[in-house]
Amino acid sequence: MSLPFNVQQAQSRLGVDDPMSNDPGLFHLSRMERLMAFGACFGIGLVLSIIGTILIFSGHMAAFAVCYSLGNVISLFGMGFLVGFKKQFKMATAPVRLTAFIVYIVLLVMTFVVAFAFDIAVLCLIFAICQYCALAWYSASYIPYGRKMIKSTCGACAKAI
Repeated sequence: MSLPFNVQQAQSRLGVDDPMSNDPGLFHLSRMERLMAFGACFGIGLVLSIIGTILIFSGHMAAFAVCYSLGNVISLFGMGFLVGFKKQFKMATAPVRLTAFIVYIVLLVMTFVVAFAFDIAVLCLIFAICQYCALAWYSASYIPYGRKMIKSTCGACAKAI
């Protein structure tokens, strides 16, 4: 499949940096293979997160924690195929994202701890929701004005209540 225009040529004229062109990645995959790997990781992660969400209503806290958290991690891992794993780690630990990244990792661990060690359903669900919010906040840092949009949306919702 070919596009009606040359993407690389358009990017160079616009001065846009293509993150996929600089780093061949860990596995030296072609551009199409990297896109397919990202899509596969995102799809698998989404399915696992949905299965985990269904499992919480059946009372299986450990299975919920594993599926939900693993689904989020696999989806996030898929981004490494797009930009390269080394660059993704550098971007995740950049000052603008570091706090959100650390909070996400801590909440991920706490979800597992509560599910396996304490088996407290409500607390596990709270940590999972907080984990999702931390991941959303982290992801929004990659979108121009993403965090500002979240703040204004939450502010508007709070005023409506």
